[in-house]
Amino acid sequence: MTTGLSAVESWDLPALRGSVAELGGVPDQLAGWRGRLDGLRGRLRAADLWSGPAADVAATALVELSSVAGEVQHALVASADHLELVAVQAASAQEEVAAARAAAAGGPVELTDSGQVPPVAAPGMAEDQLLALAERERAASWAEAHARSALSAADAVLAGAQAAVAALHALDPGPVGAGFDGLAAAAAAVQPPPTVPTGPPSEVAAWWDGLTPAQRQAAVVADPAAVGARDGLPAWARDQANRLLLDDALAHPGRPGYDVAQQTAAQLAALATGSADRPGQLLRFDPGRDLVVVSVGDLDTAQAVGVLVPGMGTTPADLPALVHDASAVGELAVAAAPGLAVATVVWLGYRTPTVATVASSRAARLGGLALDAALDGLAAARGAAAAAGGPPPPRTTVLAHSYGTVVTGWAARAEGPLAADAVALLGSPGLPVVDASGLEVAEVHGAWTPFDPISYLGRFGASPSDPGFGDTPLPVTPVQLHTEYYDEHFPTVAALGEVVAGSRTGE
Repeated sequence: MTTGLSAVESWDLPALRGSVAELGGVPDQLAGWRGRLDGLRGRLRAADLWSGPAADVAATALVELSSVAGEVQHALVASADHLELVAVQAASAQEEVAAARAAAAGGPVELTDSGQVPPVAAPGMAEDQLLALAERERAASWAEAHARSALSAADAVLAGAQAAVAALHALDPGPVGAGFDGLAAAAAAVQPPPTVPTGPPSEVAAWWDGLTPAQRQAAVVADPAAVGARDGLPAWARDQANRLLLDDALAHPGRPGYDVAQQTAAQLAALATGSADRPGQLLRFDPGRDLVVVSVGDLDTAQAVGVLVPGMGTTPADLPALVHDASAVGELAVAAAPGLAVATVVWLGYRTPTVATVASSRAARLGGLALDAALDGLAAARGAAAAAGGPPPPRTTVLAHSYGTVVTGWAARAEGPLAADAVALLGSPGLPVVDASGLEVAEVHGAWTPFDPISYLGRFGASPSDPGFGDTPLPVTPVQLHTEYYDEHFPTVAALGEVVAGSRTGE
């Protein structure tokens, strides 16, 4: 509400009109700037002299800048529309105040700042006095009517101004501070956050692509559990959501899964102090079910991705060794293809069996569905980003060890083709496929040794150790044990780096 008539009279109407006119021209200028951004992105993608990780990161940044610029433009147009109406209503309010002042002066009667005229009648007046009083009361009635109109218009001015600010609110961190949390809180204050869908990864990716940047941030803050677990969303969003869950888990030492939170936090902290171009991303965090997925490298811009699927008895307590293996494969992939942007994923996205339950394929069936969805999600998220002008989808390789190869076999048997380019099978106890063609990928590599009895056990079906399986053998030494395929002292891990990079040509 306005403070009174004097406040309305003090409004600088010429300045308001000038500001509205200037703001009205900004969206057109922003549209031109956005057009230049899109043109620059197109020239970069067509350029022959710049490629590789830096070019992909630049293209992604330009897409994000253009998207944000579009949201700013839309918000500014809405705000300018509100302010144009504000200027009209402000002029009307000042005109009504002037009319109220004139009516009061003609009485003459007193007009308070709140638009009221004190009673003027008095008993015992003569007839001529009563006639003069009637004129004054008429003037008072007119003055009060104009004052009410002025104050009503002033209220409309304030409401319009608030609407103009609300149109920009989602772009302003506001009092909660700058950064991701502030932006998300501001967006949530303007409109309810969108509900994360539960459909297949392709539908999730399409839903995300249709959100504004502010809506995306609001969704992460409003439902981090859903965003963090949903295949089809970009890695940066899942990472931010899962770190919110991780912070919450670390804040409750007595809650189940606290030890998993500590182990996860320690590995992320170690990755944060490592190579700046291969950051750690937390892609899944469900400590109550021992599900943790960590990427070594940026999964949103990587040109090559390796997904490590571990075997029996693996838990988050093994994260240090798993992250070490993933980091080693990633480094060897870069060594095989210098300049390649690589991300390697520790995929502990299923409940691994114990010694007592390993004879069953139940864990592999459930894990296979989860792995298939994870691969579909990566393909969908990167496909949507590429369609918007970002880097193209990566070459994806599944690196499965032991019971993890059984999981991979069931993933291939899930509906639709396996969303990968290559599969490497290490020490496999057999897969639920007839031969390598059942894995639905162009490249199948295998490793087994005489000193690894599990690799020719054949408990769950055919394996690379079977003649005619159809895989491309990876180099091994005869004395390698079941747990030594990632060991730097043996040749297999270097070959895995080449497979991930797509540069392996020998056998």
